[in-house]
Amino acid sequence: MNPRLSRTLLAAALLAALTPARAEDLLDIYRLAQQHDLTLAQARAIHQANLERAAQGTGQVLPTLTFNASHYAVNLDIRQPTAITNDYNSDAYNLQLIQPLYRKTNFAAYAQGKQIASQAEAELAVAEGELLFRAAQAYFDVLAAEDTLGFARTEKAAIAGQLKLAERNFAVGNASVVDVHEARSRYDQAVAQEVGAENDLHARREALAVLVNARPESLARLGPGFMLKAPEPDDMEAWNRTGQEKGPLIQMQERALKVAEEEIEKNRGGHYPALDLVASHSYNKNGSVFSPATYEYTTNLVGAQLTVPLYSGGITQSKVREAEARRDQARAALDSARRTTARLARESFVAVTTGMRRVLALEQARTSSRKALESTLIGYESGVRTGVDVLNAQRELYRTERDLSQARYAYLLSRLRLKLAAGTLSEVDLAEINGWLTGN
Repeated sequence: MNPRLSRTLLAAALLAALTPARAEDLLDIYRLAQQHDLTLAQARAIHQANLERAAQGTGQVLPTLTFNASHYAVNLDIRQPTAITNDYNSDAYNLQLIQPLYRKTNFAAYAQGKQIASQAEAELAVAEGELLFRAAQAYFDVLAAEDTLGFARTEKAAIAGQLKLAERNFAVGNASVVDVHEARSRYDQAVAQEVGAENDLHARREALAVLVNARPESLARLGPGFMLKAPEPDDMEAWNRTGQEKGPLIQMQERALKVAEEEIEKNRGGHYPALDLVASHSYNKNGSVFSPATYEYTTNLVGAQLTVPLYSGGITQSKVREAEARRDQARAALDSARRTTARLARESFVAVTTGMRRVLALEQARTSSRKALESTLIGYESGVRTGVDVLNAQRELYRTERDLSQARYAYLLSRLRLKLAAGTLSEVDLAEINGWLTGN
């Protein structure tokens, strides 16, 4: 190998080893989830299976063509009144075409097949929208857990420093034993909180790993481009109306109701006569018991066949009643979906608007907490504030930082939940949020 080329490849390998891996962003996680999420995989399989119901329904109104053939070697031995024995062959085939002209059951099955296919599309849309939201929720759950752990560790380090300072001041008589005991108690609590945060982060990462069948090394985090945006339109009832028109749960249940209604018509068809166009072509070639001659003939037949059901033991009426009860169930499920969509739309709208105010309030609280801690530290150095005061101010700051982090993620998820309820959630919404993320 060329020495210069070898040096170039070695330098490239070293650079790759030293370059940190790119953090996975929200769109990366979503696309991995599309490929590996087992819930969506099941939904896709069910969707494909239900699409076949449309083809099956179409087959109910198309002609059927059958072909039968037979060959028999016949041995006939007659004893009375005259002994006759003969061996001969019997060959036959029949080609038959049946075209339904009127079959209420078949036509209802055809209409039902189309509705089932439409319902399958709606069900898949529900699964895809839920996956988009679940991917975002799992992503931000990990970020929130990482932030909580980071704040817990920062607080523990700050308390450890305050504990050492309290112990040193107590040794020289500048602090009371109360300060030492309080700092020690706060430090032990901080250790416990750190352990709890580590456990929670592990659980959140495991949930994400199950969703995407991978373990991302790092996730992109919210950067300085993060923006608070009010819902557009800024009208709760407008979102509710959109949800009633486009809500995926409502659309799915509307199609389920139509399927149930067609099931009633299909079962009622058991009371109706059936009329078919029948055409057949038959060929027969047979020997005869009374003659060595072979008879060969063909038959062509075209006509209509009427079948009238008279009595089926009450099965048809029972199936109709069953289908009507299932229609009532589907109608109740549709009403429930409408109420659920209205509730989710209103709750999510309120969550977005109040979430914005909460984020703004916590940002102001963070600024105030920082100033309060600075003032407390100055007071502690001058002897007018105690170590307990410092610990309280530190705790307040870290709690505010943690709450602000969680409030931001909750706001983003509320935005997505609102659009999910309204039936307008798409990858474009993830892309917008993704633009606010930056690598570690």
